[in-house]
Amino acid sequence: MLIAFPHMGNGWPAFKSLCERMGADIYMPDANNVRQIEQGLRNSPEWVCFPFKTTLANMIQALDAGADTIAMITDCGPCRLGFYYAVQERILKDKGYTFSMKHLPQADLLTFEWVTFLRSICQDPRRMTISNLFLTVRIFLMKSYLVAFAEDFEGRVRCYEACSGDTTRALKKSLLIIDDAKTVQELKRAKRDISRLFLSIPRKQKNEEILRVGFTGEIFILLDDFSNHGIKRKLGEMGCEVVMGTSVYEWVKHKLHINFSRKYLEYLSRQHQSIGSLPLDIGGEAIWVLGEYIEWSQEEYDGFVHVYPFTCMPEITAKSIINSWYGKGLFTLPPFFFSFDEHSGEAGLITRLESYLDLIRRKKQEKRFRSA
Repeated sequence: MLIAFPHMGNGWPAFKSLCERMGADIYMPDANNVRQIEQGLRNSPEWVCFPFKTTLANMIQALDAGADTIAMITDCGPCRLGFYYAVQERILKDKGYTFSMKHLPQADLLTFEWVTFLRSICQDPRRMTISNLFLTVRIFLMKSYLVAFAEDFEGRVRCYEACSGDTTRALKKSLLIIDDAKTVQELKRAKRDISRLFLSIPRKQKNEEILRVGFTGEIFILLDDFSNHGIKRKLGEMGCEVVMGTSVYEWVKHKLHINFSRKYLEYLSRQHQSIGSLPLDIGGEAIWVLGEYIEWSQEEYDGFVHVYPFTCMPEITAKSIINSWYGKGLFTLPPFFFSFDEHSGEAGLITRLESYLDLIRRKKQEKRFRSA
């Protein structure tokens, strides 16, 4: 069995370990890029959202390289992501590919349906022991946590780097360190190594005024640099400390019902129903995006950047509510919205970002002047 799975941001070291510890051989598709995405665009319905096209392109590359098994997450919720696998499997088999599609259920990880997935890819029955399953899950969670740990450092450090690109290099090295670590002890050491990597980045002698910006949105677009044109990196290079509360680790914790920060965001959203907020999860990250907007407004962030796939109904709903709140003056945190698909242009994004950051810098200066 040669198994492949689509990229989901920087989460590949964790998903790779999940398969490797079951004895499966792994094929890693290239990081998403312009050349690769062409196959996804050519074989997808035009109206479908961009993550579908991107993940399909990963699958086609893997199958062309000899993979005979594809692993894809499934769900039963309102977001279309959970149903991608069925349509993608049909498209690929209609194209003549022969392969097995393995479903990784993630609607509620406490149902332990994911054990069936691990059993289906297990090449050595001796690995299907309780102790090995426990250790496999523990290493998966530790690697997911370390990826989020490195991404948090990346968002907070880039705006201070003296030499452009140091933070990007530190992040890439961190992912390799996480991938190379195979045991719990090695992963504990990896955390210290990652901290040293980012803390050793030379800082500017004289820092410009730093803006604190919350970065949120639909999880796939938010985490995938190719899909969002590296907007997180651009914000850092433009002098923003970027705080991102979404990661593969947070997503897994939510599915295990132990993500109390997300429960608090849901609480914030429900508490504001009287002004138009959402009372329940309608798919995507909508209910948590609204909670983050409320929380970050209360904590006096300087900006709020929300990204999502073009045509994503839940995120468009969240965008409309936030625009209404800001327009009515219920909250004073200026929002910035950008939808992404294959037609999104980088030049337009940069122009809009520069204008937005000029606006919030001026707003911050005016607030400081009034309080003086």
